[in-house]
Amino acid sequence: MQRERPALVSVFVFLCSVNIIAITQRPCSRDLYVQVESLKEKVSNISKKLSLNCSLYTPTMEDYEICPRTTMQCFASEIIVLTHEWELEPKWKKLNRLLSRLASRINQTASKCRRCEVMKEENATTFLENLLWTVKKSNSDYC
Repeated sequence: MQRERPALVSVFVFLCSVNIIAITQRPCSRDLYVQVESLKEKVSNISKKLSLNCSLYTPTMEDYEICPRTTMQCFASEIIVLTHEWELEPKWKKLNRLLSRLASRINQTASKCRRCEVMKEENATTFLENLLWTVKKSNSDYC
């Protein structure tokens, strides 16, 4: 009985590790939604004061349904453009890393995904609204 106990403990620790890794690798981020919502408010406030015009390639809900990873990668790339064009604080650049990390966790089997550069260009508000919807949908799918 004494010899079996360490083996059982090892198996238990291994199974717990696998579960923790599986949980941490899910393509899910509740914090991301809050951050995008905050950025949308900031952009809205800035656009009321200044007439900044910025067009961003904007994936649609249909793009996410067909190609979720490619959609998230596009949003991540365009967040860099938005933060650069609007000269936003460096803290908003963290969104790019979060979106990229989220995209890398999504399994995608579709091969006929549209490149970001062929998606319709929209203003920053519409871009962020689509991003919010996409993050919300991703969270409902994976969280």
